[in-house]
Amino acid sequence: MKAAVEVYKGIEFVRISSLPDDQKKMIWNSFIGQKIIKILRENELLNDCVQYTDYLDWYQQNRRAGNATTSSHAAELAKEFKFA
Repeated sequence: MKAAVEVYKGIEFVRISSLPDDQKKMIWNSFIGQKIIKILRENELLNDCVQYTDYLDWYQQNRRAGNATTSSHAAELAKEFKFA
């Protein structure tokens, strides 16, 4: 599921802490972790933000990778179990 964008002073971003657990883990372990930014909103420091465009790029790449993994897994299962 794609995250909703937040906007503060014209900066479009996604907070990693608001993502589903699987996406949180994947982002922290991926190259996008180098693109984490901090935003000072009022008196609150948001230290787990990623610009929305970077998140969308990451999401598209991982969604394709996830689909490819699922497809290859299904192909392997089909070989293993010869369906009529």
